[in-house]
Amino acid sequence: FNGEPVTTVGCDKLCESNMHSSTPHMFAPGEEEDKFRLMCRAVKRPMYGADCYAYALVASGFTDLVVEADLGLYDYCALVPVVEGAGGVMTSWTGERLTLQSHEMNKGRVVACANEKLHEEAVKILGQGQLKRYLSQFQSAHMVPMFIAGVVVGAVLSRRRC
Repeated sequence: FNGEPVTTVGCDKLCESNMHSSTPHMFAPGEEEDKFRLMCRAVKRPMYGADCYAYALVASGFTDLVVEADLGLYDYCALVPVVEGAGGVMTSWTGERLTLQSHEMNKGRVVACANEKLHEEAVKILGQGQLKRYLSQFQSAHMVPMFIAGVVVGAVLSRRRC
């Protein structure tokens, strides 16, 4: 930037971070949208509309993370070396490297973070099957609303600690 190398900065905790997404409407109804909502609750501030500029903000240290879905290869391939070259981490929601071969499997779900600690927290929420695994712990249907209430209360309480 202005002739100087850019580097990521970012905070180490989701509850202190600013998260960008192009639009909240890019997340498919169901588990994908549910995970995005959990991310919105976990971060300090979700923001929308920056598109590819948000990745440049991560790479140059002006924001913390980007979470998106339903992207084409052309939407993110050129951004991976920019974010990673600045010291950030950019993977699929499951933490897998983004490659031409992995696109079909990750379905255009990407997360770009300013650092490894933030990435680890994000992938815990976004990781494939995470929500289903949690819900499968409950044998009977009447326990699911209690679980969801616990997630909401946990998100509220964890937000207060930061």
